[in-house]
Amino acid sequence: MYMTRQLIVPMAAFVAALTQAATLARAGDDLVLYKFKRQKLTDVYFSEGANAGDLNRDGQADVVYGPYWFEGPDFKVKHELYPAKPQPREGYADNFFNWVYDFNGDGWNDVFVVGFPGRPAYVYENPKSGVSPRPQGEGPGVRGHWPKHQVFDAVGNESPHFINLVGDERPELVCTFNGAFGFATIDWKEPFKKWSFHVISKRPAPKQFGHGLGVGDVNSDGLKDIITFDGWFEQPKQDPENSPWTFHAVQFSNAYGGAEMHAYDVDGDGDNDIITSLAAHDYGLAWYEQDKSGPVTVFREHLIMGKNPKQSRYGTLFTELHSVALVDIDSDGLKDIVTGRTFYSHHKQSPMWDAGPVVYWFKLSRTKAGVDWLPYELDGVSGIGRQLSIADVNGDKLPDIVVGGMVGSHVLVQSRQKVSRDVWEKAQPKPLSELARPIKRGPFPAIAKDTGKVADALEAEDLAVKVTGGKTSVQAMNAFTKDRWSGGKHLFWNGAKPGDRLELTFEVKAKGKYAVAAAFTMARDYGSVRVLLDDVPLGENIDLYNFPDVISTGALAIGSKKLEAGNHRLTIEMTSVNPAAAGGDKLGVDYLRLTAE
Repeated sequence: MYMTRQLIVPMAAFVAALTQAATLARAGDDLVLYKFKRQKLTDVYFSEGANAGDLNRDGQADVVYGPYWFEGPDFKVKHELYPAKPQPREGYADNFFNWVYDFNGDGWNDVFVVGFPGRPAYVYENPKSGVSPRPQGEGPGVRGHWPKHQVFDAVGNESPHFINLVGDERPELVCTFNGAFGFATIDWKEPFKKWSFHVISKRPAPKQFGHGLGVGDVNSDGLKDIITFDGWFEQPKQDPENSPWTFHAVQFSNAYGGAEMHAYDVDGDGDNDIITSLAAHDYGLAWYEQDKSGPVTVFREHLIMGKNPKQSRYGTLFTELHSVALVDIDSDGLKDIVTGRTFYSHHKQSPMWDAGPVVYWFKLSRTKAGVDWLPYELDGVSGIGRQLSIADVNGDKLPDIVVGGMVGSHVLVQSRQKVSRDVWEKAQPKPLSELARPIKRGPFPAIAKDTGKVADALEAEDLAVKVTGGKTSVQAMNAFTKDRWSGGKHLFWNGAKPGDRLELTFEVKAKGKYAVAAAFTMARDYGSVRVLLDDVPLGENIDLYNFPDVISTGALAIGSKKLEAGNHRLTIEMTSVNPAAAGGDKLGVDYLRLTAE
């Protein structure tokens, strides 16, 4: 049993069901603490998802969870949509996803329900009061139920989207059906009749289940594309309902795929990157940086959270990220990640299944040093289901969180409070020590399309080289498609042992102080090194182990030093081997880069 949580982030304090998130930001000269008050709607398992919308036209957001809708703003009064029956926690619910939308245009929002993967979807038609009248002859405690319309026969994939996909200002259902990727459109003149499914590709999809699905403009052409864990389908410029969508293979997971996937410009460079969890019932959260500078576009993985605390800058670790939302929590203009543990999602089969039903948000921060995601725990009781919804439930224009799952349904309502510097400092997430944290990748200078090289780079394979052990060679790297290398190759060092050194000689044209950067290769059988410039150690040790892909560190900052004109020596010493590495006797050096300070 996991009796304690393996988290570095400070735990939130609970006072009268108030969960105080360790969530802070600067607003001008003010230091602000973000709080999320948890309200339990029910502790009975009815559905894997919940959502919000105004169902009785009183101007207040209501919450729908399984067979019930709860009247806002206090959510104390509930009404049945259909006969309520608790679902088996050792099995799975017959209700997975809920959306609120006015399908027939009568001014009253209806409820769209997607059930267990591979089973039908239904629209429950609002009786224009939010509550159906009691059926004639029934007792005074029994209410009628909303008219039920089966609109789709079998919704596949465990992360369907009900979203405007093709630009007609009305939503479509993005899912899989009978082993095909595609989307369902609605005849808005008869919205309660069967919806039409449009196959977008001959590429097969899991017939019932499948993890990882998203919608977003991947190639910045103004059209929304469909994203899956192993690539993306490009929306055609004309007739998307009947034309084939081109598939671009990209591995957006090191496993079988996660939850909702998002296209968003994480690093602010003008193109959209991909945000996704990596395995819905296991480990991993990452963003994939899109790099279009070379002849072929690559998506470079940046791990936010992995299989152990040291794979997170802040030591954060939890599993079962079966739903991922993207929203600007702190109103700073950047979208943040909201996710958590889908508690008991595969019962006792998932790792850390009993470590607690947490909810987190990861604040996106862009700094001169690069992108950072700061983890803040919102709640340690509610967890999430397979659908995590964002809604302003109290009309204060702040995003709140609506969740449902095996522990029931909860609303997490945001508020903000100015605090003292002492309180602010204590509540900040603390990075792991410099020696323990994973190395920071990048930046990744553009590769010129005419030369195939990084400008001003000193290609390692072109420099004079000496080794005290092992052998060096020039290795072509174009076969490794997860990343790119300047000139399409690197200097490969094989058979090195701890203590062995590789020495590169390079020339400095003018005396001055230079910032030194080096691009290395990372792989499952690579070792850890330290770097010396003219026998003076620079920076911290660098662990070049990575699994499962062969990737580049980018231009990793090593340090700065005053250099005379003439020849100098950059020495790379093999120091140790990551315990997870297969051998760890190898090294790849792509290039050096010196920038005058």
